[in-house]
This record gives sequence, C-alpha cells and structure tokens, in this order.
Amino acid sequence: MRHPADDGSTRTDAAWIGEAVIHGEDIRKPLGISHTYNMTALRQAADMYVGSNALIGAKNRIQGVRLEATDTDWSTGSGPTASGSMLAVLMAMTGRSVFLHEMSGDGVAVLRGR
Repeated sequence: MRHPADDGSTRTDAAWIGEAVIHGEDIRKPLGISHTYNMTALRQAADMYVGSNALIGAKNRIQGVRLEATDTDWSTGSGPTASGSMLAVLMAMTGRSVFLHEMSGDGVAVLRGR
C-alpha cells in the first residue's frame, strides 16, 4: 500500500495526521461526537494542505481566501477572510463544507462556492 510522501519527512507525519483528523471528523461530526485535538498536530496538517492539491485540492480551494484560526496563532493566504477554530479551518480547506457554518467572514461564501 502506498501512502503520501513516504520519504521519512515531516510531510509524511502531517499527511497521516491530516488523514486521521479529517476522516475521524467525517465520522464524529454526523454522530455529534466531539474530540479535542492537539493544536500543534492540527497546525502541522493545515500547513501541509496549504501547499497541496494532492487528492483533495486544498491549495486550489483556498486560493484567494485568507484563513485565520481563532483558537491558535495560525493564518494563511490573502483576500476575503474566513475565520474559525483551527479544526473548522482545516476541515473547510479539505472540502468539508459542514464546518463552514462554524466560521465567519466574507471568505466563507467564497469557500462555500467551491
């Protein structure tokens, strides 16, 4: 089985963290199960997705939007702002539109349209 960036880099770690968080939330969210994540891990996954179009197209999805986390010191991009928790930002940038209602700013409409 192949997996993203299997070169021993931190990108590999970020990819696996992203997979665990994103797919875990795909299950938890509809069931109403909350979970607290390590903020460093969420930022690491978000940093990886900012520059990646592999599989989910996050780089293209967030182009022209400024993303800002409200619960940690993390932001990226320029343009209309979409802000929310680091988890909501990560999930929105990976195409999970159900998290957009947890975000605010003019950039949310841009993301919703993608």
